[in-house]
Amino acid sequence: MTAVAVGTTRSHHWIAANSFRVRLAAFALVGIPIALHVLPRQPGPLFWTLFLVQFFAYPHILSWLSQRARNHEKAEHNNLIVDSLASGAWAAGLGFPLWISVALFLAALLNHTITLGRKGILVCVLSICVGALASTTVIAFHVSTDTDGLVTLTSIIGLAVYLSLMGIEFFSYIRRLHEVQDAVDEQKRTLETANHALQQQIVKINDLQEKLREQANRDSLTGLFNRRYLEGTLERELARCKRENVPLTMLLLDIDHFKLVNDTYGHQAGDEVLRVFARALQESARTEDIVCRYGGEEFLLVLPKMPLNIARGRATQLLDLFRRTTVSFENSRIPVTTSIGIAAVPDHATGVESLIRCADQALYRAKSTGRDRAVAFNEA
Repeated sequence: MTAVAVGTTRSHHWIAANSFRVRLAAFALVGIPIALHVLPRQPGPLFWTLFLVQFFAYPHILSWLSQRARNHEKAEHNNLIVDSLASGAWAAGLGFPLWISVALFLAALLNHTITLGRKGILVCVLSICVGALASTTVIAFHVSTDTDGLVTLTSIIGLAVYLSLMGIEFFSYIRRLHEVQDAVDEQKRTLETANHALQQQIVKINDLQEKLREQANRDSLTGLFNRRYLEGTLERELARCKRENVPLTMLLLDIDHFKLVNDTYGHQAGDEVLRVFARALQESARTEDIVCRYGGEEFLLVLPKMPLNIARGRATQLLDLFRRTTVSFENSRIPVTTSIGIAAVPDHATGVESLIRCADQALYRAKSTGRDRAVAFNEA
């Protein structure tokens, strides 16, 4: 008489499948007390024909129609109304026997309320009343509420069995809902775990990419920025200084007699000199300064927002710092001095290439005039 969703994989819609099973059980259970009730009266062939059609053929007919309907849910709602009409007609036709009528009414009421909620109560009452009224127009209205003990017992047992079947259906339905919910929750937890792992992988990949970018911009020996990093950064710094109308000064440093260090102490000693020199240069730099290994034993210090006259003093401090720096390697102590070429924007150049060129020319002058000194571009 109603549909309770307990299956998801069927050859046809679950509403039609469940309705057939429940309707077949319901009409079979109510048919037994009706047959026992009328049997002493010895009804004719017409009654038994109607009885067989109603209680045995009818569920199969409705199942066949429901399976072929375009809208299975709407078809089942209509079938429930037909069930209630038939229940009302049989109750009235039998004279409203108490327990049979109660069983028919409660079964129909349960089906409608399950399917339609509060609205189902009104639909059920109206359908049963219409069915009873239609029956009384064909058969004279009469009331015979008495039922013998056997009919009463079978009616109660049938109603109890039907309610139990409905309880089992709902228990199975709820259990499957819980199973589906548990499966969904498990999938959700799995997805959350996978998503968390994916996020961690993304973080690791981003960190790795950042490290790779950092490594690509760093000199492997000294850890300072390399020439590749300088090419992009210096352009931006120069544009920013021009935009803010502030100076920018560049110091190009070259370790004095570095080839002699390699020839005398070996290349490993030369590498140690480069590392110590780079560390001292980095430690003396400001936060906004850019320290790069420009190539070989040449280093470049970019000083944003520093005018030429202050940069001269900074270069003097660096010269003194490296004069006091000695590199310990094995049993040797290697002295370190440097030559510095100074160029500034806008004093000597306005572009990146011209600024580096001016600093290189100034460095050449510092080396050619005795080393261990700082010379600015165009300085005598």
